[in-house]
Amino acid sequence: MSAGAPRAAAPDSESMDLRTNDGWSLRADVYEPPRALGEPLGAIVLAHAMMARRSEFDRPKGAGLARLFAGRGYRVVAFDFRGHGDSEPTPARGGSYAYDDLVRRDLPTACAFARTRVRKGRPVFVLGHSLGGHVALAAQGSGAIAVDGIVGIGAAVWLRRLEPSLRQWCVKRAMAAGILQVTRRVGRFPARALRIGSDDEARRYIEDIAQFVRRDRWCSADGGIDYWACLGRIRIPVLQVVSDGDGLECAPPCGVRFAEACGGPHEVIQIGRSDDGGPAPSHMGIVTGGRIPHVWDRVDAWMRRVAKPPA
Repeated sequence: MSAGAPRAAAPDSESMDLRTNDGWSLRADVYEPPRALGEPLGAIVLAHAMMARRSEFDRPKGAGLARLFAGRGYRVVAFDFRGHGDSEPTPARGGSYAYDDLVRRDLPTACAFARTRVRKGRPVFVLGHSLGGHVALAAQGSGAIAVDGIVGIGAAVWLRRLEPSLRQWCVKRAMAAGILQVTRRVGRFPARALRIGSDDEARRYIEDIAQFVRRDRWCSADGGIDYWACLGRIRIPVLQVVSDGDGLECAPPCGVRFAEACGGPHEVIQIGRSDDGGPAPSHMGIVTGGRIPHVWDRVDAWMRRVAKPPA
């Protein structure tokens, strides 16, 4: 346990709908810190991974990052991006969305809501896993959100400039092409049926992701916003968490390079082993495995430093 990071009883939570500026209703859970800890230290927005939903942050028997950070004194907002979880309609029911919708509409809605739930002057953080992390950086760099710190968990876009291994890059290109091919045949990417995720993805979104890979260009669909260039405009602190057990989605060299592209102060936590002496967690296991409490101690300590910078 990090000094100054008290634990308390499991926090209360409530569910609500957040309305985006284009009328989509996003389902969110708000976890309240125990009253015994006093005024919340700040707010944390939890943004989930691709083919996932907000429940990745709330594991069985009260485990998970949502309750962990709420129990340490933060007000936590975990939400489903459009078309995921309870933010319906899902792709199987006709829901359609693009990558830009997540950057320009969904995350800004969640962050604006979180800002209203903390006292003026208290920080708002985004903790984004994978997709949630690079959406957060794109949104911050392009001015769609204005938060006080971003924690990326295995967060990196598949770009050739980030991948030092030619072999790994060939695998990523082949996978992206295969996913796109399946998506065009089915009309969506059927992650649930293929048992590689809890949530399907919309065709437009998959086409956007495939374009990033094919063109080695991370930008808005109309080409008007270069998200890669936007990284250099980020001035807030950024923390990236990577794992040696993540061999494909965000291998440590890719995650480190992604963090280094940010224009402000940045740090990296690289996980070599789990706390029980076992191997480092997988890409999803970083968030869902529950075997790296020392990492969350370090993330908590980092957020506290950001919240109270040296005089």
